[in-house]
Amino acid sequence: VTIAFDDQLKSPAQALKVIIPVVVDELLKAGVNEENISLLCASGTHCKRRPHELKALLGEQTYQRFRPFSWREGRIYNHDCTEGTIYLGETEIGCEVDHNSVLVKSDLLIYVGTIYPVSYGGYPGQGIVIGLASQRALKSLHSYDVFRVGGALSGDFRPEKNIYRKHKLAVNEKIEKEIGKKVFYIDAITGPGAKIVKVFAGHAPELEKKTYREADTYFLKKMSQKDIVVIGLPHDLSYDTSDNPLISCSSARRSVSGWRNKPLLRKGGVIIALAQCTGRISPRRPSDSEALRLYREEFEATYLWDYFDAFANNPEYLYKYRYEYAYSPVHGMLMVQGLDTLKRVARQTIFAGDVNPGVIRETGAMPARNFDEALAKALEIIGKDVKDTDILVLPSYFHDPKPLFEVE
Repeated sequence: VTIAFDDQLKSPAQALKVIIPVVVDELLKAGVNEENISLLCASGTHCKRRPHELKALLGEQTYQRFRPFSWREGRIYNHDCTEGTIYLGETEIGCEVDHNSVLVKSDLLIYVGTIYPVSYGGYPGQGIVIGLASQRALKSLHSYDVFRVGGALSGDFRPEKNIYRKHKLAVNEKIEKEIGKKVFYIDAITGPGAKIVKVFAGHAPELEKKTYREADTYFLKKMSQKDIVVIGLPHDLSYDTSDNPLISCSSARRSVSGWRNKPLLRKGGVIIALAQCTGRISPRRPSDSEALRLYREEFEATYLWDYFDAFANNPEYLYKYRYEYAYSPVHGMLMVQGLDTLKRVARQTIFAGDVNPGVIRETGAMPARNFDEALAKALEIIGKDVKDTDILVLPSYFHDPKPLFEVE
């Protein structure tokens, strides 16, 4: 039995610390030998987790139970998106299915995930689809035609309304068909302070029909359309600090993409992001600088996709990913496309605060020294006086729980 779980970028540790021990105990009661149970961190194309990060995620007791000698792997593993995967074909709508071979090797795969708001499809789900994917699989699932189009840039989880959700469900269905068994999902809805609100278990896609509707009662907020959205970016963000322009731009977009019914930002609207963005990129993100260079040189962001295989097979990036806990070779490629996505959801994005103006300009955004200057520029762009402008201010959007907006 393999128990796969979201990495710490997606899953509050408290949920895993509570759920995984319960699942292990139930397996033992059912007659499974403990030495036949393994834990797998489903990190997708994110960086592999260091031992101390896995310990923080799983808790001291579970970590020692499955990896009693810290210098050995034990039975806790990191997913590797560059090797050890198995190709299972294509879905009927064109996504390649190339995922961790544990799907075939395990008699039972249990996936422990977390339900919380995201700006692509409303909520996570079908955790194996992204968490256990190879670079090859993500090439289609996060492609420009699936992940960066208007039919994906919303918080609507209905597959008939969101093309990304449609593709995710198709991949999950294809995997289960090819391996001849169902994946058992355990999804926790988490609220303030990463506390567990409610837990659901079952199979996709039936499970989501319950979990997503329940999640709506906690996260969905009614809102009118806005001319300007002001968002505060904390320094520590999911993939890096706000100093990284790729991460700042991706984070600035999140709030205006998490909408239902119609876009939160009116056509021609502006985002004002208050942040520190100096241009510094973490050593754990070795491919970001090259991705930015290509973005500067190419006329269309879609052309960057032609370099995907070159990034995926770059020896330096592969070594850093496999042995130095860096992000996968293609993650910078995936993030730089977000600069083009930002232009799809807002007429302009203005970064104000401790920012390097040249770094901001090369992303296509606009720098400002402070909020007053940013607001003056935004009002000029939309052509309104401040008294006639609908402004939404989200100073602590990145504190849990993050909202989704049902726009009226």
